[in-house]
Amino acid sequence: MTFETAGDKPVRLSGLTGRGMVINNATNCTGTASSVPVQIASSAQSFVPQRDPRPIVEVRAANTGSHDNRQSLIATVAGSKLRFVSARAFVPSLNDTNDANSSNTASSYEPYRLEITQFASYEDLNPGGRQFDNPAEDPTGGASSAESSGSNGSNGSNATDSTTTNTANGLTVTSVFEAYPNIAAVRATTVLRSPRRFPVEAVSSLNLTLPLDANGASVESSRIFWGDSAWAVENDWHSAPLRETAVRDRNQVINPGESSSRFMLSSSSTWSTGQHEPAGIIEACRTAESATVPAFSIMWQIEHNGPWHWEVGENDPGLHVTAFGPEYEHHQWFTSLGDGNVFTSVPVSFAIAAGDWQQAVAEMTLQRRALRRAKAAELGRSTQFEHTQGLVVYNDYMNTLFGDPRLDKELPLIDGAAKAGADIFCIDAGWYDSTDGGWWDMVGEWLPSTNRFGAAGLAGVAQVVREHGMGLGLWLEPEVIGVKSPLAASLPDEAFFTRHGVRVCDSGRYLLDFRSSAAREHVTRTVDRLISEFDVKFFKFDYNTIPGVGTDREAESNGTGLLGHCRAYLDWLDDLRRRHPDVMIENCGSGAMRADYAQLARLDLQSTSDQCDPLIYAAIAAGAGLTILPEQQGNWGYAQQEMTDETAVLTLAAGVMGRLYLSGFINRMDDTRLALVRDAVALQRRILAEQETLVPWWPAGLPEFTGDWLVAGLRPYELCSADESVPADRAAYVTVWRRAGDTSITLPLSADREITQIFPSPVSADNPSDHAPNARPWTVERLDADTVRLTVTDSTAPSARIFAVR
Repeated sequence: MTFETAGDKPVRLSGLTGRGMVINNATNCTGTASSVPVQIASSAQSFVPQRDPRPIVEVRAANTGSHDNRQSLIATVAGSKLRFVSARAFVPSLNDTNDANSSNTASSYEPYRLEITQFASYEDLNPGGRQFDNPAEDPTGGASSAESSGSNGSNGSNATDSTTTNTANGLTVTSVFEAYPNIAAVRATTVLRSPRRFPVEAVSSLNLTLPLDANGASVESSRIFWGDSAWAVENDWHSAPLRETAVRDRNQVINPGESSSRFMLSSSSTWSTGQHEPAGIIEACRTAESATVPAFSIMWQIEHNGPWHWEVGENDPGLHVTAFGPEYEHHQWFTSLGDGNVFTSVPVSFAIAAGDWQQAVAEMTLQRRALRRAKAAELGRSTQFEHTQGLVVYNDYMNTLFGDPRLDKELPLIDGAAKAGADIFCIDAGWYDSTDGGWWDMVGEWLPSTNRFGAAGLAGVAQVVREHGMGLGLWLEPEVIGVKSPLAASLPDEAFFTRHGVRVCDSGRYLLDFRSSAAREHVTRTVDRLISEFDVKFFKFDYNTIPGVGTDREAESNGTGLLGHCRAYLDWLDDLRRRHPDVMIENCGSGAMRADYAQLARLDLQSTSDQCDPLIYAAIAAGAGLTILPEQQGNWGYAQQEMTDETAVLTLAAGVMGRLYLSGFINRMDDTRLALVRDAVALQRRILAEQETLVPWWPAGLPEFTGDWLVAGLRPYELCSADESVPADRAAYVTVWRRAGDTSITLPLSADREITQIFPSPVSADNPSDHAPNARPWTVERLDADTVRLTVTDSTAPSARIFAVR
């Protein structure tokens, strides 16, 4: 990252390079073809600054607003008044294992850290009129961007000297950037301080200027990738040329200045992935005579378990990506600095690398792993973290008991799960229901049912689970109290979200406010009791009800109350993990309605959906790698005895590349079908053993959610290099689903590599047992030096296969 400082401008990002990136000759600033690129060696070698770089932070203050009300979040007056004060760098103590690509990362793993501090005086932040330069010289009316807020006029900005800055007389803003060793990714936050009251309605965590000029790219040749999400149709990723989205060409020559056309996504309340993914990708391309060639790609993710907003907009010229947590316009959030209130924004990570969008996803995969390992080390559970990475979980809910656990149903499932090779047996919703129907609006006490599990009760079932060599798991929705629960009357109002003087109720539930000590103490007692009484080794934390915009109890705004709750919940999770480091926790969230890396940095598993149809689940699993780490993707595999061989293979195949989450009536299976499940578990363990060195891979391109064919896999990180050379002892894996349409698909595959079906395992001399006799091996044909064709053996039904590529 290369930053510009000037006495009359805020700090701006004028250069950005990532893994493998190159820059063109300094004379090429127009985005046209140029001479052969050179590898960047230092900031001084052929450095091409981006024209019209954006300030590194935007701050919308209530008393100054923006320079342009069409761009209320990206042309802020307060942001434009900031001036450089200082920069401080912190270098971690490195050692041989302090490597983000290593599966043996040291517990002392720390990031590099850069802090850039800026300041604006209260005098400069006083309200003022919009200033315009000479229209003949600048037809945009110069104050429409941070660059043009000059020093002339009573409200103009003056240079701030770090030796004379008096922080008692203004706003201090510190931009914090952290980078783990050997990863082309950065995590950013913003810290705001003011000694006296200063209301802020928005602050960016990330405000990136993309290096189009240095890479010969342009807005016209760039694509954007974004993910939609809804219950049972998660991970629906799309891509489009930027010019085919809201970022239209308005003709910057005739209409110069910052464009208000931008691509925006927001999320409200606490289902952080309930409508859209808090992540996106820009693929910036060079335009050659016959094609567009990806120059670099950049991916970002907002790491917050509450509201967020991100947007991609056009500079004059260029592109920027700006990301926020909650803000006032969309989320009713603001904060008044002063009186000791130092505000830190939510974290946002970005990853950048040469090449297409898959390179950025690979770098973000490394970043997500680094965040998890760093959090595990911080919480003192690195050893337990390693252990839980390899466990296989069976859950009795999906397409099985659906929240109706009973002794006569559970005992056969326990026996079947053990035979299949599961490590954890999780009893899902209903284990606490003694009323045969109150499991929804009577939740909250979390006492075991008195009529579902016979004389020995839940403790007896737990003992049976342990006798079968598995750990007990329980479903829990810790953040809610049913309106009919006795606790609804015994807990004080302050323990719940309230608005307008009454408790917030949704779907027959009250929502606990984790800012309240009474709420936290209740949930802590509950979890501790369940662990102590039943030796729980796994929790499935669900979250099916949301509190809306927030709470106005002891809060400046509804959004402020909600942010406080979200952060208090994360603190509670940290405390739980410190005290019970060996307990594995799944982040369910009503399927995958809050699959964000505020929580996934802390938790072990993310169920990717509540989707019951294996054909639709295939699409969810195929796109999951853009949103969730492979080793955290709890993709359900709910094979049943009554399924055809092809359907059973298809549903199991969805889980093997991620984290196979077993369900189904395993107890009803004959030996052949049970052996097929065991084959899937064995392959899952094989992949889990090397998964942390693999990154997501889509050899057929971005999966189309409604497409006939879906292709997704994992490949060694080394394969992301341009030559795609494969170490002799390393394999890539790919799952291919055919749901309808053509009977064949072609995939790119270089001549020095071969592709072999590994699930279901074909019958051979080494493998004489056929566990899916009616799911015959697909045909693999080499068409040319760069292409293979896969052909199904049965065109009448959907099917799937898993292949190894060596």
